[in-house]
Amino acid sequence: MRGCIITSKSLPLKLTSLFIFIATLSFSPSVAFGQAPPPSAEAPAPPKKEDSSLFDQSSPYLEYGDFNLNEEEVEDTNYFQYGKFFGISLGLGYQTATGNRGKLYQAAIPRFDGRIQYWFNFHFAAELGFFFANHSFYDGTQNYQVKMIGYGFGLKYYFETKNASAAVSFANPFLVGGVGAMSKTQTSAQGVEASSDSCFSARLGGGLEFPISYKKTYLAVEALYHTQNFLDTNETNAYSNVVPDLSGGFFTLMAHFMFVW
Repeated sequence: MRGCIITSKSLPLKLTSLFIFIATLSFSPSVAFGQAPPPSAEAPAPPKKEDSSLFDQSSPYLEYGDFNLNEEEVEDTNYFQYGKFFGISLGLGYQTATGNRGKLYQAAIPRFDGRIQYWFNFHFAAELGFFFANHSFYDGTQNYQVKMIGYGFGLKYYFETKNASAAVSFANPFLVGGVGAMSKTQTSAQGVEASSDSCFSARLGGGLEFPISYKKTYLAVEALYHTQNFLDTNETNAYSNVVPDLSGGFFTLMAHFMFVW
């Protein structure tokens, strides 16, 4: 048949074409094996690196908090385990006047105190209290009794004794201050009331608090100075033969037996 006959003239031309095709494949392996063409001479720019300086900085907003120890929480936990909450105390002590009033008044022994206390934490406490004391004096003609009653509100600050010596830690030193009211009633030896007066007062002092049984009973010793301004403070006539006036405050030294829970 005509389609199956290969003439001698066309054979060399076909062999030449086949040889060129094979040579082309041998020098282009990427094309022969279906690989991607090589990249262009200009390499692509590397991806831009994100600025991590914000994440490298120490910030409480970037820290995971579940594994961090919170100092306030630790202190609260220790306070609920070892601290005091409420207390009632009864005290006995000594009260004397200072200044010119002290030259006239005899010291009041004993002075009675009663207080209710509440602790916020290891360092701060609040208290409500009252007291009464009896003074006496002689004006050159007769004797007088002076009954004093006071009440007020105060705040206590306990010093940090964690790194102090054992004796200081055991004593538990504190400062105390407060405000209130003070009244006095003066009567003669015959029982006749000579005068009565009330005024604002303030106090400031400090003390020590010794544990007898932790979180149960304590013994507190404190010294306080009270200021006041009674109506007879600047009086110059009634007792001019003894003192020129009645200026001066009051100093107290108290011991309190305290029940705590």
